[in-house]
Amino acid sequence: MKWFTHPHPQLPLTCLGLSLLVSGCATTPAPHALAPYQNLRDQAVVSNVIPAEFSAAEAASLLELCIELNNQDDRNNPKLKDPEGQFQAKPDGWRLVYDSRHPGNTDWNKVWSWNGEGDNPNDIKTNGLKPLNNAWIMAESKQDPGHIAIAIRGTVAEWTSILADAYASTIPAFGGVELPKNRSLPIAFAATPSAEVHLGFAYAAFSLLFDQQRGILEQLQQRLATQPINRITVTGHSQGAAVATLIHAFLYYATVDPQNPYQLPLKSKPILKSYLFAQPKPGNLQFAQDFARIAGSTAFVVNNDRDPVPQVPLSLETVSEVTRFVTEDNVSVGGILNHVSDFFGDAKEAVRGSIAELFTGHVADDFENTGVKASVAKYFGNAPANNPEIHAKSLNYTLAGQLIPVFGVKEGGDCYTIGKQPDILLQHHATSYRKLINAQLLRRDSRCGNPNNP
Repeated sequence: MKWFTHPHPQLPLTCLGLSLLVSGCATTPAPHALAPYQNLRDQAVVSNVIPAEFSAAEAASLLELCIELNNQDDRNNPKLKDPEGQFQAKPDGWRLVYDSRHPGNTDWNKVWSWNGEGDNPNDIKTNGLKPLNNAWIMAESKQDPGHIAIAIRGTVAEWTSILADAYASTIPAFGGVELPKNRSLPIAFAATPSAEVHLGFAYAAFSLLFDQQRGILEQLQQRLATQPINRITVTGHSQGAAVATLIHAFLYYATVDPQNPYQLPLKSKPILKSYLFAQPKPGNLQFAQDFARIAGSTAFVVNNDRDPVPQVPLSLETVSEVTRFVTEDNVSVGGILNHVSDFFGDAKEAVRGSIAELFTGHVADDFENTGVKASVAKYFGNAPANNPEIHAKSLNYTLAGQLIPVFGVKEGGDCYTIGKQPDILLQHHATSYRKLINAQLLRRDSRCGNPNNP
């Protein structure tokens, strides 16, 4: 056994001396010393710390819908050999009823014939909804036709799709979406004051919901005209998970609003649930708290501890953001705290607001020639512009939903190996999540970091 030795024996003393000033100075524990505690950690998962409402089998089946969307380019790439069929979606229990990439399709893993006219439905660079190239599918449970699943595609290797990730400013979770430019729409992703959401993810959700022909609202209305819906489960991987979080939130407020602004012929409010895989942070702390209130234990976030994507966007906070409510609570008392907080808060919000306004205006322009514009007129009328002020007060991004962790294996172990080429997203792929869930939540594979075989 190789014993752990520290190359710098003076470092622990340095840590002790600096601990009064800074935190986070630590040495790495010896692997052999950590292993028993990892075993205790994994035994806790076995003993049902995971809430009863979470179903590993249901999560695994919904991840297959994400693989259908996210791995289309891998399936269609003749250079990629796939003897194990890892890029093939295997959605047991689900029937495909709508595919925004190719309306009318009801087949899984399909390569469609194309005559060269219009967008190629097999090409991930063009088969999404404009302008951010998002795609989604609707599936129906074979056991319960009243239960539908809505799956959202993640980022694809195409510039406009990547832009949705790059628009990493925030907008208000209520009334932050603008179309046309300088006209705020009363769309609710949250009702808590100061709740804000990632700008790019919000507009991606907006596109998917409101596209006139291929949007979620349009397809829900058509389905409800012939088939009642009693359960809606939303899912997505990567960018799709963040967007699916916002769609879950939107559907909650849309289905409980007594005015029924989106004309959904519901006989009763459907049960909402979501399974979100490799979720980037969709909004700030107040949004996450609002989502916790409305979703309770029905929104599950399955994140791999070695996956870099759930750690972005980077959370940025200032003292003024932390003290904003303290200032509000003590405004009648006065004092230097108010002046300092106001000064730095105003300066920060001016900069962030300018950036958010720039991004919002640019995205709003991109939406002018899409199928969304007609839906906006349908649902929100032709009221004049109201010149909203977009204040990006918070970039304190945080996870939203109940975390169900899986633990990645270094270099994929012998389960999802890194291979001969570097792979910066090894721990992020939906196919890697499939194997981790199969091993750690379903206990079906001893190779992939099985808790019984750490």
